[in-house]
Amino acid sequence: MKNDRAPFPRREPSQVTGQRARPQEVLGLFATVITVVVLAVMILAPVARAATSSFVFVGRGNGHGVGMSQWGAWYAAREESKTFAEILAFYYPGTTLQAVKDPDTVLKVRISSTPWKSNTTSFSQVDLKPTVASGTLRKYASNSDSDFTTQTISAGVLVRVQNSGGKVRVTVDDTSVGTFARVDLVPGGSGASEGRNNVQLKTTGGTTVDYREYWGTMRVQPGDDSGELWVYNFVALEKYVRSIAEVDYDWATIGGAAYAPEAVKAQAVASRTYAVAKDGATLADNWADQCYRGYSFEAKYPGIAQAAAATAGQILTYQGEPVTAFFSGHSGGYTTVSAWSGDTALPYLVAKPDPWSLGAPPASMHSQGPGWNWTYTISADNLSKKVNGSLKDTSGRTVNVGRISSVDIVSRDTSDATSHAKTLRLTGAEGTATVSVLSFRSLIGTSNLPSTLILSVNGDVGTGGTDDPGSGGDPGTGGDPGGSGGGPLLPGEFYDVGAGHLYHDQISRVVVAELMGGYEDGLFKPEGTVTRAQFAKIAVSLHNLMNAGDKILVVNVTTKPFDDVAIDSKTTGDTSDWIAAAKKAGLISGTSSSSFSPFVEIQRDQMATMIC
Repeated sequence: MKNDRAPFPRREPSQVTGQRARPQEVLGLFATVITVVVLAVMILAPVARAATSSFVFVGRGNGHGVGMSQWGAWYAAREESKTFAEILAFYYPGTTLQAVKDPDTVLKVRISSTPWKSNTTSFSQVDLKPTVASGTLRKYASNSDSDFTTQTISAGVLVRVQNSGGKVRVTVDDTSVGTFARVDLVPGGSGASEGRNNVQLKTTGGTTVDYREYWGTMRVQPGDDSGELWVYNFVALEKYVRSIAEVDYDWATIGGAAYAPEAVKAQAVASRTYAVAKDGATLADNWADQCYRGYSFEAKYPGIAQAAAATAGQILTYQGEPVTAFFSGHSGGYTTVSAWSGDTALPYLVAKPDPWSLGAPPASMHSQGPGWNWTYTISADNLSKKVNGSLKDTSGRTVNVGRISSVDIVSRDTSDATSHAKTLRLTGAEGTATVSVLSFRSLIGTSNLPSTLILSVNGDVGTGGTDDPGSGGDPGTGGDPGGSGGGPLLPGEFYDVGAGHLYHDQISRVVVAELMGGYEDGLFKPEGTVTRAQFAKIAVSLHNLMNAGDKILVVNVTTKPFDDVAIDSKTTGDTSDWIAAAKKAGLISGTSSSSFSPFVEIQRDQMATMIC
């Protein structure tokens, strides 16, 4: 199951050669560094004040992160040539791929208006039409399964159903046939002539949804509210799987740039397994279970149906029983156990590194880039308003901590700082509270916090947990397919500047040229501003890069360059040394003859006065 889904060779990080930049490259670097600095001071200055007034959450992934990562499966199939069986063995360790016990299983699915984006299941009118072959209308006088009469409905004839006093009123081809407890339209025909049902829905809100076609029986019955109708589809297991819309459709398009049939097969098995594990319970046709769109979808995207046919009847089991095959759009590079597995740990759902997901999606396919990087900023005032009185802490008490001054990551799934966060500590003027990341994310919104894999809050990675991260090994044995999640970064690469970041290439070039640097936790903090002291260092470094024969020397100064710039006579290259060098070379000026204000964030007008 998944509750949010993300929609391409990967751009390689900038390479470091160790050679001096060529003259033609220098001008490019000059433009690059100015782009990065101006970006910071002109666009992102309000965000940079996060240290005192805002909170910047940096993370990866999209969705709950339990079980199979769909983008990870795509990368494994597309770039690592893994089979669907190998993919499933990695994401569901310890499971067995085997035939379903009852291949003739019929599923009950509740139909919504637009399963790919909503969960509206309340209708005021339902229109049904048999297609291909005649159908049989069962008209139930009561709720007894045997208390019905039948009527043959020719292909294309309209059956209109409305609520009338807690029953369904039915007209066939504009002729009233009475009111009933419920009605079923059963398609006729068999084999190549097997019939289907065309369905048009009108919501209680007045929206009419275009016709969709379904295999199997359609049931319409009164809802709990006055004037309301509910719609169900009784469909054979394999026909259900053929209509699951849970991966990007071009993955199943032969010859397409994103074609990855083994990933689509893995999804088919996971979807089939998930449905069987429901053990007869009604399935939702939307994010609450799986996005099921009926025959119309199958006809439009035959590659999905082909993947279902190629894996027909195969499910995953653990100790002989179907597993709960959770899946989500993107794990963020680490699967988790804390989102959907409940109070009882399931042995085949583990928290472990998922390097496949760190390679996808390619920036050419999605702006979030490999790892699905995201950043969310909220002011301290707005966060305090959202949390106080609305959020429960881990003991069940309502949070009331006053204006929040800090947010700390207290625990994660594992001791790895790149695993999913489990709890946060909120510190305010009136106390502290420990809250689960799940409840916090739910309150803030899944569109704002796409996953629970929060790498840092205001640059602080927090504390790792002590949970067992799970077993390891190659796919097929349920382990690590190579490398640790969030492994060593190449020079110029940062966790919070993915390949899809608008200024990824410029930032990488500036850092590789040693004009700017990152932080120890693997972050660049692109939404931070530049202080006057930092800009002085950038100005000197840029001058030296552009003028190799006339470099500005950075020496250990013993006299303050400005009254408000402290010196460190024991260290060469401290802040005072860079400011003194920039001043001596005439690259910058102070805010007055005696003051520099080194830690003030640069404004646009100040930047103009600093560059002499």
